Amino acid sequence: MYLNFKNGYSKENAIKGIGLGLALSALLLTSCEDSGSDPQSILIRTDSETLSERIKLDGSGVVTLIDPEAAAGRVLESSSELPIVLISQVEAPEYQGVKLRATHVDIDGNYAYVGYNVEGETYLGAVEIFDISDAYKPKIVSQALFTDAEVSSLQYSNGTLQMAMAVDVDGDFGVSSPANLARVSVSNGKFTSDFSFVSLPGFVANDVTGLGSSTAVTTGNPGILGVVDIAGNVSQEVEVEDLRSVAYGSDKLAVLSGTEGAIVYTPSNLAELLKINLDDATPEAKRTIAIADGNLYVSEGANGAGIYSLGSGQLVSKLPIPINPDDTDPGDVVTNAVSVDNSLLFMANGAAGISVSNVENTSDIKSLGILDLDGSSNFVRNEENFVFVATGAGGLQVLKINVTKEDIADQLCKDLPAYSGNSNLNVNSNERMAFAGAASLKNVNVGGELLYCGSLAVESSLNVNSNGVMQVVGSFAFGQYKKNTAINVNSKSYLKLSGSTVIYGDLRLNSGATLEFVGEGNTITVYGDVTINSGAQIIGNYTDTEGKLK
Repeated sequence: MYLNFKNGYSKENAIKGIGLGLALSALLLTSCEDSGSDPQSILIRTDSETLSERIKLDGSGVVTLIDPEAAAGRVLESSSELPIVLISQVEAPEYQGVKLRATHVDIDGNYAYVGYNVEGETYLGAVEIFDISDAYKPKIVSQALFTDAEVSSLQYSNGTLQMAMAVDVDGDFGVSSPANLARVSVSNGKFTSDFSFVSLPGFVANDVTGLGSSTAVTTGNPGILGVVDIAGNVSQEVEVEDLRSVAYGSDKLAVLSGTEGAIVYTPSNLAELLKINLDDATPEAKRTIAIADGNLYVSEGANGAGIYSLGSGQLVSKLPIPINPDDTDPGDVVTNAVSVDNSLLFMANGAAGISVSNVENTSDIKSLGILDLDGSSNFVRNEENFVFVATGAGGLQVLKINVTKEDIADQLCKDLPAYSGNSNLNVNSNERMAFAGAASLKNVNVGGELLYCGSLAVESSLNVNSNGVMQVVGSFAFGQYKKNTAINVNSKSYLKLSGSTVIYGDLRLNSGATLEFVGEGNTITVYGDVTINSGAQIIGNYTDTEGKLK
């Protein structure tokens, strides 16, 4: 279970005269190269190479989707329409021997913003900025570490990063209450202004969302929903007990309370429009909501996720947690967070992992399976084809939905059907097959000819047998890092690639094999080993990002 421990925090004298006072603290951004006995309250680092050492390839590669209806551990026997790749795993940062844990993620353009806190009564947190412009090689470019505060949630918009925080009132920030909205200007992955703080009633600010030029913030007990204008003034507020999350969309503002259910407001004046009754949430447990296409998506703990109409409050659909792992505390099998983008709903279900559903048609929701990831899942953010998962160990798993951004204009790909067969695709020596769209497969064996246009991911093995031809036009991902997965291209056979290729396993070009790059602008990244036997050839124009094809 992912807990928000500061909701009921009771340190003596933590709040001295809680009010709606404004505390704007101009704090100089300084380097943290020296972390002596009297550290400053905000420590800034921009040494990207050192920060990025925590990003590991361990476990990376094409991710299996588990069928919740099959026996335990069984992968989908049919192909999946969701080719997804685990790009990297990110260890949580540490400060003076204390490991932080990821709490929230926001994604905008070429950057992802990650907030951190620690369990218990200690105030310690951080925010990091990831450069994701190279989709398969993210790097951390900036870090702000707070020795007297922590980050519960954050959102970036129009050059400003806004953070819902808990701040030590006895620290150096000059705040009048632990619950605070913090703001800082950001440009090209760097902090470009001082941090400012707006104090609000409560022990912790636990969520934040933009409202045009204003900001909506929720705080824990005693809880309020507050609207803060661009100048840092609290222009509106309404008291709601035990607030957990806030979301804005479809011209509505919604909050989730652990005791009052979900409430929808008019953003301009916080007039209550409707209330959705829900079961009480576990005290202090993390819960999130999301708005998409006129619906409110709610994480409901052991009850999974609920979808409700923003207009009427009526239940649209319920999505239970798909699996209940053996030997697991039932209290750890809970939906902690939901995230919706491009009609894909991701549910972070604690010890039951991440489940994925296509909610394009909410009257006929399609389960796509469960991501085969290690560890429990406490938070998930799906946006712009990236998926960030906060794990029980405190770190992050960074995934990429491996789809092409543009329509493929190649005449070879015109009017091809989608592939919907078995996850093990076999093309016999006398067969020709051609498909388009997005697919994730387990194994591929080609003796004849196979053309695939669009986005293809293959998890375990790819064999192009003698006299066989396989061509991929678009985006191609293969294998898993250091898990004995390999592409074998055999004598008198061709592997033709056009577009972007990432190989996490090994590539073996046997004698007489040809690897051909068709057209211009091709890239290939190989993380495994490459074997090029005598008589094999590589032709065409390409960029070899790792320098393996020599």
